[in-house]
Amino acid sequence: MSNVKSAYKKLGKNSFYDGMITSTTFLGSLVNRIVWRMNKDENKQYLEKALSPIPQDFNGNLLEVPVGTGVLTMPLYKNLKDADIVCLDYSPEMMSRAQHRVDETHIRRKTFRRVCERNSRA
Repeated sequence: MSNVKSAYKKLGKNSFYDGMITSTTFLGSLVNRIVWRMNKDENKQYLEKALSPIPQDFNGNLLEVPVGTGVLTMPLYKNLKDADIVCLDYSPEMMSRAQHRVDETHIRRKTFRRVCERNSRA
């Protein structure tokens, strides 16, 4: 479990995650091709299809789990002026990057909450 936590923490601090998710860096494109067998255009089509159910005039409540760095959704959220959006993630590093994107684009009506791990006792 500590290896997973460590990897997630590192991904939140650098741009590898964003490049992989958007297929906009050489290494990210390479990972997409090897792991998901998608080229850059296929990746773009996949992302567009995944986000297409959210109408451009959406004005309800939206929950995003996990928000990651917000690289995919913040451009969409920028246009959802009347939506109330709650973003959750486990990683404080990822949440920090997503919050920074919100601050840069002046997106309002967004709430960020970190999901904490529950300690289990055997």
